[in-house]
Amino acid sequence: MQFTASLGRLSISLRVFRLGRDLQVLCCGGASHIGAVALATPTQGHARQQDLATRPTQVEAHLLALPGHKEDALALRMAQSMAEALHCAVCVSAGIHYDNITRAEIQQVEQMAQDLTHRCIAALTKDS
Repeated sequence: MQFTASLGRLSISLRVFRLGRDLQVLCCGGASHIGAVALATPTQGHARQQDLATRPTQVEAHLLALPGHKEDALALRMAQSMAEALHCAVCVSAGIHYDNITRAEIQQVEQMAQDLTHRCIAALTKDS
């Protein structure tokens, strides 16, 4: 499954792979690379499906980031949001690089990543 968003010179893509009930997500843009990896999982164990609607999901997350890279917060937010909404383990690898990116463009990238996360959750919720 793939989702993309573009605005001016900026383009971000999510590639989503199912691994059993879990997800591997690649978030790339510009000169793609691996800058950060976030892993999030619900902590309520194997609760019955009917319990999930009434109990808030707690999420445990771990983060690895390469020195000098700034994708860590973005990868962490994406992994936590997806794990909480989809009740599965989610690993997000993120690497986005645009030469001479401005603060406004960074905010646009963050907004596009958030929008793509919501689109992914909506599509996967619909599929289940």
